[in-house]
Amino acid sequence: MAASRSSMFGLLEGESTDLLQVVRRSLLSAREKIREQYLPKKKSLIHRLVYIARLTGNLNDKRDLGAYYEQLFKKLHNHYQGEPATGLLLIYPQYCIHTVESSSEMLTATLRDLVSHQQSEGALLSDAKILIMSHDIPTRLYPQWSHRVLNLPASRLDKYETNDPIEQLVPECLTQLLKLGVYLAKTPKLNLKNAMDSLHEKVPELLPPQDLIGYLLMSLELDSPQQYLKRYHQPFHTVLDGELVWPIADRLFPLKQ
Repeated sequence: MAASRSSMFGLLEGESTDLLQVVRRSLLSAREKIREQYLPKKKSLIHRLVYIARLTGNLNDKRDLGAYYEQLFKKLHNHYQGEPATGLLLIYPQYCIHTVESSSEMLTATLRDLVSHQQSEGALLSDAKILIMSHDIPTRLYPQWSHRVLNLPASRLDKYETNDPIEQLVPECLTQLLKLGVYLAKTPKLNLKNAMDSLHEKVPELLPPQDLIGYLLMSLELDSPQQYLKRYHQPFHTVLDGELVWPIADRLFPLKQ
């Protein structure tokens, strides 16, 4: 009799557990439906990275640099499964300037790869400097990632002279890139390829001068990828005024009289 009662209680307990799971699943599905109908979808934050670098002697064909980043972004996108990378890589005879738009994880991974790539034996880039890292940008400038080799004569850095500070030169360079992005965004898709292939002919005023890029690469005020990542991973310590007082005060708060 005791055995039959225990088996009966076990059946009832199992049925109640199954019923509870059904109720939980029903409530969960109902909540998800309400969230989809009435709550806005979660928006992923997009950030923009712009950096410059010097081309090395290992780069025999400048198109190899574009192929390298195409493979890199495919690999990173498969790993992070987040926002894809969009942007534009402009390759000059001696330098390059790269604009990348994606998630924070993708951009950080891009900088890590840049650091390790510069330290490798067959590096294609060297002396990279970060112009800006813009967080939570309202919209993308580029619908996809692409690269272009600019057929320009090599620059002579000794010709570039300026008294303007870095704080003024960098915004001017970034303004040109933003205007270039707006120009490409307004170009019809049918004419986009021709426009990209003739940037140095149609809109040379929207391309940062290569002399300026070479000048910025020698600046000590701009962070290298190594310096940026070190600051990114280093915790921020704040020293309170109370920690500088010795001996420690007995009364931390004033007493009411």
